[in-house]
Amino acid sequence: MFIYLIKSVYGPQLYRIFSQDSSTRGRYYIPGNLEYYSNSLLTLFRGLYVFCKWSSPLILAFAYRNSYLSLDGMFSLTKLACLFGVVVMSTLASRGLGRCRDPDYLEFIKQYTEVNRKKNFAEKQKFLQKYDFEMKNWYSDFVCSSKPPLFKNKTHRSVNEGFLSMIKYSIWRVLSMICVDTFGLRMMYPGVMIQNLIGNALLEGRAKLIEQKRAKRAIIQTCDGYRNKIDTLFVDQRSQKNSSSLHSLQNSNLASNGQYLVICCDGNASFYEVGCFQIPIESGYSALGWNYPGFGQSTGLPYPKQLTAAADAVMQYAFSLGFKQENIILFSWSIGGFAVSWLSNHYPDVKAVIMDACFDTITPLAQQQMPKFASKFVQYTIEHNLNLNVAELISKYHGPVMFIRRTQDEIISIIPRIAATNRGNDLLISTLMTRYPGIVDKDSIPYIRTWLSARNDLERTKIFSSYTSESIQICESILNGYASEQTGVKKYPITFGKENEADGLITKSSKLALAVYLADKYLLNFESSHCQPLSSEFFRIPWSENSMKQLHYSF
Repeated sequence: MFIYLIKSVYGPQLYRIFSQDSSTRGRYYIPGNLEYYSNSLLTLFRGLYVFCKWSSPLILAFAYRNSYLSLDGMFSLTKLACLFGVVVMSTLASRGLGRCRDPDYLEFIKQYTEVNRKKNFAEKQKFLQKYDFEMKNWYSDFVCSSKPPLFKNKTHRSVNEGFLSMIKYSIWRVLSMICVDTFGLRMMYPGVMIQNLIGNALLEGRAKLIEQKRAKRAIIQTCDGYRNKIDTLFVDQRSQKNSSSLHSLQNSNLASNGQYLVICCDGNASFYEVGCFQIPIESGYSALGWNYPGFGQSTGLPYPKQLTAAADAVMQYAFSLGFKQENIILFSWSIGGFAVSWLSNHYPDVKAVIMDACFDTITPLAQQQMPKFASKFVQYTIEHNLNLNVAELISKYHGPVMFIRRTQDEIISIIPRIAATNRGNDLLISTLMTRYPGIVDKDSIPYIRTWLSARNDLERTKIFSSYTSESIQICESILNGYASEQTGVKKYPITFGKENEADGLITKSSKLALAVYLADKYLLNFESSHCQPLSSEFFRIPWSENSMKQLHYSF
């Protein structure tokens, strides 16, 4: 009994006892009074520690001014620290005593002690299907063994413009790092701070997925220098019948949608428990959700290097689950477009990429939130510390890609709810320019932007019709005609357009119509704001030239 008392003192917090029958619900673990009040005190102590950590420069200045750093002062501070330590140890002991008196926790800590150190994945999964608990000390279920390609921000340039410029950029370099480490990263990823405020919603969302969908939870470890532990949840629907969705990947004579795995990358304040993870599940796909470093039970912080290492570990874990690269779909919402675009670069044979409410680059959105006089400094800080350049990354991906634009988006629009200022427009145009430079150029881009500025589908249809009298069938005929003439491996960029216009094969009006036609194929408009849950009917496999002719394009 004494050994379990010691383990209960430092043991993980128990949240819920799951039901083993999908027709019934589990129950939350309700701690006794002694454990409850001890946990409350420990939470207060953690809050004080965090406050002292971030305000340490001010505290040291105050201590120096009031002579607390003298010999007598240090003696007084030592006595205060010892007293505080006794209080903390007493609180821990009372928590352990309270837990040992609870039969639910006592049974949990016994099983936890036996299972945690085992390497048997099946036994650990069986335990994780019974309990929801704090997993910071849980031994990893999967350890990534291959190091990911190192993400690099824009390199700091050597200034040869004189002594003053060198001093200026040296100061900027230090200040930018301080700004990012103190408030910048947390402004970009507020989920790091708000997770304690929505803890009950996360617990409830996770419980529904595990109890109703029999989701499998696992902690995976990254292979970079940080060795972060990433909290993941996997819903396996490979045994399910084919989805009846009109946008199903397969028909009833072939494999089900569940044979395809959707890796979900959420927004900057969402988690797999309450984010976009539910959408592919509703369409019958297998799905793998994960929380960014610093989110939920994942360790670390969402700096680009840590985040990309975590994304790579998630992909490696997907392979270990039995999915091949060509059977994986990457799905992102909002800032999750960065992780997805990075993965598409390093795993170019994934089946498709779907990006919902994503921007081209974070810089103009960050500048919008800061004073105008700091615009250049903000740009410098972003490029050298948090360079989330989604457009640059996704332009190198060769497979099918679809952009879902929220027409009333208030987050990634320079002017809230004005479609013409949505940064998703720039992401779309950048991709089209890379893939079809002969069609989408300085002449046709203004027409695409006019079409993107329309308030609804009816206006977009009218604008498209006004560009040319030729029908959509003519655009398809042009693409089919080009594709049928090609042999061997087809490559992006597809260069037809300019040379054909000189020969009279593609008129200027056809070129403009084709540019808007391609934009319409790559873009799906969703009449909603940024945070409204995406309807499952919008989750569909992207259009590609392969859907017209069975050709494979690659870089």
